[in-house]
Amino acid sequence: MLFALLRSALHEEPAVCDPFREATAEEWGACYRLAAAQGVMAVAWEGAMTLPEELRPPRTLRLTWGLAVEKYEQQYARYCRTAAELSALYAENGIVMVQMKGVGFSAHYPVPAHREGGDIDIFTYSADTAVMSHREANELANELMRRQGIEVDMHSPKHSNFYYKGVPVENHRSFLNVTEYVVAARMERVLREHLLPRPTSLLDGECNIMTPSPSFNALFIAFHALQHYGSGLALHHLYDWACLLQRYGWCLPEGADDVGMLRFIDAFTDLAHHLLGTEPVRGADSGLMERIYGEMLHPRYHLRELPAKGRWGILVEKTRRLLYIHRLKGEVIQGSLARRLWDSVVFHLRHPETIFSTGK
Repeated sequence: MLFALLRSALHEEPAVCDPFREATAEEWGACYRLAAAQGVMAVAWEGAMTLPEELRPPRTLRLTWGLAVEKYEQQYARYCRTAAELSALYAENGIVMVQMKGVGFSAHYPVPAHREGGDIDIFTYSADTAVMSHREANELANELMRRQGIEVDMHSPKHSNFYYKGVPVENHRSFLNVTEYVVAARMERVLREHLLPRPTSLLDGECNIMTPSPSFNALFIAFHALQHYGSGLALHHLYDWACLLQRYGWCLPEGADDVGMLRFIDAFTDLAHHLLGTEPVRGADSGLMERIYGEMLHPRYHLRELPAKGRWGILVEKTRRLLYIHRLKGEVIQGSLARRLWDSVVFHLRHPETIFSTGK
C-alpha cells in the first residue's frame, strides 16, 4: 500500500487501486504509521488523495493524517523563511550560505512542502577570499550567532550546531565525515568541485536561498544514504534519490568512482526502480539490494531501543551492534574499526549518561 502511494506521488499520477480494494482500517493505520516512521508521511498523503473516495483511508485516520500534513506544511514554511533570513544575514557579512538537503532539496519534490526534514544543513564560505578566507567566513558565521546570544555547539569535527529562532541548524565545515571513512576525503574534494551554487526560490518566490548543483546533490545524497546504511537508513533517503533520478537521470559527477560506493549506489538505484518505478541500473547486486531493503524496513538493530537488560548486557549488545554495523558497511565503504571504537568511547565519556542507556 505504501509503495503504491509513493509511486503515485513521485510520478504525479493516480495510485493503482488494487492494493486498496479490500484494505481494512487496521491495514490503513499500519500504512500511515509506517509512512510516518520512514519520513514519507506527507508524500504518501498525496498518493492517498488520488484514490477514489471509496478506497481512501477511513474518515478518522484521514482527519489525523491530513492534520499531520498541515502541521508539517506550516513547519516547512517556517524553515524556508528561517533559511532565507539566515542567508540574507550572512550575505550582509560577506558570507555565502548554501543550503544542503532540507528545504533546499525540497525543490526537487513534486510538492516541495512535503519533503520531511529535521534541521537546516548549511555550508558557509567567503564571498571574497581577498577579504577573508573560507575558514574565517565559516567561523564568522558561528560568531554572528554568538553575538545574538545563541549558543553554538562545536563538538563535531564536521559542523557546528545551533538553534536560530528555534530552528536547529548545522553549519558545515566539511560535507562528509572525512575522519571516519577512507573514501570520504576524496569524495569531499569532488563535492567541492561540483558545489556550483545557484539561486533557488521557495514558497512561490517568497524565500530565496542558494542550493548546490544536481551533480553535487547526486553524490551528496547517495553518500549520505550510504553513511546511514545499518544505522538509520529509511525510505525518505530512497525517495530523495528517486526524486533526483526522476528529474535529472544518472548525474553522478566524474571522480565519484569508488568501487564499493558505486556498488551501493547501483543497488540503491535498482531498489528505487523496483519500489518506486524509476529507471533501473544494469548489473546491480541483487543480494546487496535485498540487504539494503531489509535494513530500511526491518533493521536488525533499532535506533531507539536495545533488548538487553542490566549494565553488562547493555554493553555487550552495544558492542555487538557496533561490530555488526561495521561489517555491514564494510561491504561498500571502508572505515576504521579502531576509529569507530575510539569515537564511541569519546562520545560516551563526554555523555556518561548514555553509557548504560538502551538508546542509539
